[in-house]
Amino acid sequence: MNLINGFCLTAGILKGVQVLVVDNDRDSRDLYAFLLTDLSANVITAGSVGEALEILNWFTPNIVVCEIRFLGESIYTLLNTLSVMEADNRNHIPIIVTSTSTTGTHDQIPDVEFEEYLLKPFNLDKFVSMIKNLVQQFVVENFCPDLQFYTSTLWRQFAYL
Repeated sequence: MNLINGFCLTAGILKGVQVLVVDNDRDSRDLYAFLLTDLSANVITAGSVGEALEILNWFTPNIVVCEIRFLGESIYTLLNTLSVMEADNRNHIPIIVTSTSTTGTHDQIPDVEFEEYLLKPFNLDKFVSMIKNLVQQFVVENFCPDLQFYTSTLWRQFAYL
């Protein structure tokens, strides 16, 4: 529905979206934070899994962008914590996994559920589009209540046809 993109999300495409970026590469972290903050997201960054776990004590993200490889740390600890948070809040937290490895990374994590996988370096427009698509329902529910009412009313009308 193009109305959402043109009407609601133009000024601050990620307004109010809470993003946790976990990456051991400072340049990547800073780039993602700068880009997403410029699009009105609230971005918190972490340079390690341990730091991310500390942040999750006081911050509940709507989406997580996370590098897959950390020296001496397991991403599984972070993903398990996110699963517990999802169960407690009854809200799914989408995960975009990033990596610089061209071989095997995606296959090495078969039991980890994540929505998207990006091989670095990646297209930043595609990155923003992924985030927007994964959190679009959150944005509509929280920042476009009139549009949400319109959309649900429209669907009910089609159901009777």
